[in-house]
Amino acid sequence: MIAAVICGVVFAGCGGGSGSGGSKLKKNEYLGSLPSIYADYSAKKKAHEENIEKEGAKLMAGGEKNASKLTKLMKEDEETTKSLKEKMKTAVSDEIAKVAGKEIPVSFSKELQESGGLFYDVSPVKLVENGGELAAAISLSAKDAFDVPRMKGYDYSTYFRFITSEGETIVTSVLLPVKLEHKAFSIAANQHLLDFNFPLYLSNKPEQWVKFAGIEFITKAEYDSSNQ
Repeated sequence: MIAAVICGVVFAGCGGGSGSGGSKLKKNEYLGSLPSIYADYSAKKKAHEENIEKEGAKLMAGGEKNASKLTKLMKEDEETTKSLKEKMKTAVSDEIAKVAGKEIPVSFSKELQESGGLFYDVSPVKLVENGGELAAAISLSAKDAFDVPRMKGYDYSTYFRFITSEGETIVTSVLLPVKLEHKAFSIAANQHLLDFNFPLYLSNKPEQWVKFAGIEFITKAEYDSSNQ
């Protein structure tokens, strides 16, 4: 019985965490305190999990007499974990309300501009709330008229990366603004191609997102290179 209980405690304490010092992160010009909120939550969650694991191991060493204490520890773990998550969600929601609507810088790499592959225009990219998370609202339209051969729509993919103030890549991605068709078709100049709310997933790399400085559209070669 006690082995089963301690397993529950230990497994409850397992998981991720980005380390300590979340609250030490500065505000970002565009994202506000969101990176700090996520980093702080991750640090507190990790510290709590480590404490639960440590206390659980101590109680297990005492044998069957500590079974009730282990059960209590599991309940405390569940309550604290829930409380930390709820507080984080509230803080995130409040901060998103402050930054939503902000416009972020948009740039195009030198390689893309010189490649002849910049077939699209990008409307001002703004931050928006999307399912409780922060997203970048990206809207694309055709720069000039062009013909799309049969089954070649995906050749007109759009590659981009979110960058830091030092020009470092935080994350890269790709959008498919031109549909795949079984027959050739034409795109008119200024024709609307795509609207997409791209989730930023700030909780994944808060230490990098705190230096966030905008979105840069790049070539496929640059995209491939950054993902090697």
